[in-house]
Amino acid sequence: MNQLTVRRPTARDASRKRLGALVAVLLAACSAEPTHSSTVDGPPYPPASPQVVNTAAGNPSSAATPNGTGPGGTVTGPGTAGSDSNIRPGTEGGNDAPTGDGSPATTKAFAPPPGSLRRLTATQFRNTVSDIFGVTVDTTELDSDNWNADFAVIGAATVVTSERGVEQYHSAIEAAANAVFDDVDRQRQFTGCDADLPIEDPCVGNFIERMGRRAWRRPLDASELERLWNIARAVADDFDAPQEGLRWTTVALFTSPHFLYRTELGTPKPAGGMALTGYEMASRLAFLIGNSAPDDVLLDDAAKGALDTADGVRVAAERLLSSSRGRAAVGAFAEEYLQLHRVGTQAKDAALFPEYGAALQGAMARDMRETWEQVVFDDAASALDLFTTRRAVVNADLAALYGLDVADLDSDTFETVTLPEDSPRVGILGKAAFLSQFANQKEGSPTLRGKFIRQTLMCTPIPPPPGDVDVVLDEPPADMPMTKRERLELHRSSDTCAGCHALMDPLGLPFETFDAIGRHRTTERGLTIDPSGEVEGQAVADSRQFGAALASSDAVAKCLVRKYYSYATGHAVRGVDLGVLDSLSAAFAASGYDMRDLILNVVSHEAFSSVAPQPDLETTP
Repeated sequence: MNQLTVRRPTARDASRKRLGALVAVLLAACSAEPTHSSTVDGPPYPPASPQVVNTAAGNPSSAATPNGTGPGGTVTGPGTAGSDSNIRPGTEGGNDAPTGDGSPATTKAFAPPPGSLRRLTATQFRNTVSDIFGVTVDTTELDSDNWNADFAVIGAATVVTSERGVEQYHSAIEAAANAVFDDVDRQRQFTGCDADLPIEDPCVGNFIERMGRRAWRRPLDASELERLWNIARAVADDFDAPQEGLRWTTVALFTSPHFLYRTELGTPKPAGGMALTGYEMASRLAFLIGNSAPDDVLLDDAAKGALDTADGVRVAAERLLSSSRGRAAVGAFAEEYLQLHRVGTQAKDAALFPEYGAALQGAMARDMRETWEQVVFDDAASALDLFTTRRAVVNADLAALYGLDVADLDSDTFETVTLPEDSPRVGILGKAAFLSQFANQKEGSPTLRGKFIRQTLMCTPIPPPPGDVDVVLDEPPADMPMTKRERLELHRSSDTCAGCHALMDPLGLPFETFDAIGRHRTTERGLTIDPSGEVEGQAVADSRQFGAALASSDAVAKCLVRKYYSYATGHAVRGVDLGVLDSLSAAFAASGYDMRDLILNVVSHEAFSSVAPQPDLETTP
């Protein structure tokens, strides 16, 4: 087999030709009107375009479509992430919960949210590129994820991609393509074609069709395939190298918004209403249970109609859950649910905590993420056991913080350990990833820790403090040391502060025996710490008893259902979702709080596959 040596013109000619190829790719990838159909040969239905906001004028523009930004433009997908004002505050879906006037609440009939376009999160983008190209891309330079209703996957429906962001996505894809096409063996494996094949060879068309389905997560129609083949022809002719045609066609596929945005717009059902198409369902399943694009097996399921029924979806989901990516997807949910992205952003006083750096921060997040995976998959335990587990995943840095033996460990070596039975550190709330997040630079914060528990783990909203209230605790006089508990008691003596602090502080005070980075302690300013608190009217002596109380809490179990449902469906809970949550919560309890069972019940529920027509977007010329 002859290896093709690609002719590389020098200096000005090389720059001109490469720039010309790049412009051709971008124009071709960004000019096509999108068409999606529920079957390969069926009639297309027009998806609503993401609204394009002109950053210079500040007005919506009708000149661009989801397939391009245009000069000075930014792309945003229409979202459904906002919450419904009729949600019962502080409740998790029970039909007897009172409304604001004390009367019983009524559960509204379920109605699906409008369909939407969702930009891939940074993790989804990285995983997809890794799965398809076999290349790990650096996503730190990409546009940041947008967080809405506590989740990046919800914010993905309203995120704005800047003009600079488009360039960054293109650079990442070009780097991945170069890693493949600059190696003749990798190029042959990736495309299935020899580098010196004529551009009109059927192998080229097969590659475009096959890779197009992987990239856009659906079959490409004839006009799309022809447009991409024209790119391959033009670039191959320009460079006198068929391999370059395939390279830039690949770049075109993966820089198109058809790749960057997930389409979840639905199609009419024979019995009325709308549901995701088979290919849209394949994408929704894959990105939920895998955090990556659907594989060929799942796309084949979509083509055969296997994803058109709840049973078919459940079978596909079971396969995905049994894979390594399915396991990691539970950790990914924990990462967003517990806001682990914040761990690396929390500054600490370097004089007090010299060990607090990137290695320790990364270990904290990994410990939390992998503990979730192990409890759910290895222990096959109740999800509520997360609050009492003694599992920890540590490297040398984290083991030292936890007071464990660091022999045979370094910053890059991790092992799973079981904490001693009498360890003060139990459950996910005893982990440094939680404790260091909700603290300030010098000390822990019972208020921040309690607020997170109340709002995120118990789903009870807490109103913000009045604007004229000083939220900073006064430092005690030097000759009169006080614990944080004592300082908070003084703060709560104000009627303005007492109400909200009563909702937060009793939940956070049991963790006062852990400092600003999660290291255990028993004294503060030379005074013995009192770690007692209260949860749901039950007095607890310390964080161990607190974890046991949460592990038996019906409210916490229902809140977990609520949060996972939002995460899976991509929108905040609305009043019309409460009946669905009641049903899912009852099934979750009946399963012994099996997280895997919850996932399967969510994805096979009608609410996961149903969408409503998208409202027309008004644009200003």
